[in-house]
Amino acid sequence: MISPEQVRTRARQLWTSGRALRAWLKAEPLFPYTIPFRKPSAQDWLDLYAELRAQGEQLEAASKTRRGAGYTVVFKDIAHQKLGRLRVPERVVFESVEDVAACIGEDATLKRFQDLALEFRRREPRLLDWLAENSLSALEYDPVLPRLLAVVEYLQTHPRPMRYARELGIAGVDSKLIDKHQALLRDWLNRLLPFEAIDASVSGLSDHGFERRFGLLYEEPLIRFRWLDPHLALARGITDATVPLSQFVVYTPSCERVFVTENKISFLTLPECNGSLVVFGGGYAIDRLGNVPWLADKPLHYWGDIDTHGFAILSRLRGHWPHARSFLMDRDTLIAHRELWVDELEEQRCFHDLSGLVADEQALYDDLRCDRYGVRIRLEQERIVYARVCEAMASICDS
Repeated sequence: MISPEQVRTRARQLWTSGRALRAWLKAEPLFPYTIPFRKPSAQDWLDLYAELRAQGEQLEAASKTRRGAGYTVVFKDIAHQKLGRLRVPERVVFESVEDVAACIGEDATLKRFQDLALEFRRREPRLLDWLAENSLSALEYDPVLPRLLAVVEYLQTHPRPMRYARELGIAGVDSKLIDKHQALLRDWLNRLLPFEAIDASVSGLSDHGFERRFGLLYEEPLIRFRWLDPHLALARGITDATVPLSQFVVYTPSCERVFVTENKISFLTLPECNGSLVVFGGGYAIDRLGNVPWLADKPLHYWGDIDTHGFAILSRLRGHWPHARSFLMDRDTLIAHRELWVDELEEQRCFHDLSGLVADEQALYDDLRCDRYGVRIRLEQERIVYARVCEAMASICDS
């Protein structure tokens, strides 16, 4: 036998799986839904007659027949050899999603979902498949649904607008709403927009992936650079500037060579060098430089820390620009500054093979990752004697 509590538990499982709501959307055939249970045997009835009869009465008392909603109990008359005719529960059935909701007290939730579905049918029926796939989780968007639908309607009418989200002018929609619900909007737009309105090369949301995929403007990565030749300074003698990446890409300066440093103080203190420009390569700037086509025609010199992480960055830079050359990242420089060594952080260490190193760099990298000079050896570039930096720069600039 099955108890009313057990029926409610099974109904709750059916509800939380989303199957009941999907069935209401006709996305899955489900009703009438029969809850299986073990039926007492003839011997059970003989041994537990009073108890089983009471359980059957309790099951019927909590049923739709008595309460007007919930599960239905289908009874069957059987002939028992010793007890005579017995009226026993044969099936417990939910005839509709409304009955499931009533059984577990989710009537209000069902009404909200039905209203939600009506809104989708009215404004964007192509998203009903999404609603069926996300039947319960969709309810969390109930308060903002009309505004989110307004966003996808706008982007269907104005694909790839190349404007900031704040500039779209959608009634009731601000940029924070779009930022907060980018994952949901991405899913919807992937289903609704034509192929040509989507940049398929962008898949994730990181690094402004939503904006790039659907043609919105965003705060671009910034590139900081500094002229080492004052004669080539910008207007009014500006030698240190920070610009959006897109502007740096089309800048095409008339320099003879480009330096890249990872450390800001090194960037600020590189000595003057005729026809030269230095780029601050901290953070992700190394990968951003891969999008700067005019670097292909410029001698490129990289200076980073002498540690495993520094060589990994150098290798990554060469993945974009194989002609890049390192300076002050050699064994002689490391040994000459032994008293200034520090420990490389364990979580920053690199141990895998690097394909972008030349022979001398590879040998030093192997020594560092194998701890041949000591455990986690690191020489930070700003610790290198400044006179040695000036000598290295002079050698490059005079060549």
